[in-house]
Amino acid sequence: MRLVEGVTIGEASRVSGLPIETLRYYDREGFFGDLPRDSGGRRRFTADALGLLDVLLRLRRTGMPVEQVKEFAEQIRAGDRQRAGRLALLRAHRERVAMDLAQLEADLEVIDWKIAAYQAAEDGNDPPPREAATG
Repeated sequence: MRLVEGVTIGEASRVSGLPIETLRYYDREGFFGDLPRDSGGRRRFTADALGLLDVLLRLRRTGMPVEQVKEFAEQIRAGDRQRAGRLALLRAHRERVAMDLAQLEADLEVIDWKIAAYQAAEDGNDPPPREAATG
């Protein structure tokens, strides 16, 4: 009898924080390729599948659309012949994430300025100048 390695979908759910149904969806959509199954036909998430899941979650959390995440997963399964495609996809995504971070930093500066202005008003002081918040 062959021993199937990996963790159950419930364990993968706990590790990833994703609902079991989401993991089933990702599996049905082919994100992991062919996951091994135990003797009862239950999915087993190998260390490689969990590593891929970690990357996919980070791509989604940083705003990559599901279809691009799926494309990335397909390119991984295609092996080294798709390395250039993965690099291009990741570089373009990194650029979008960097722009989003810059925008969030600028937004945070305004929020910090508003907090300082309201706190100054609460303390009976003049609000700080807006320029101080931007650098």
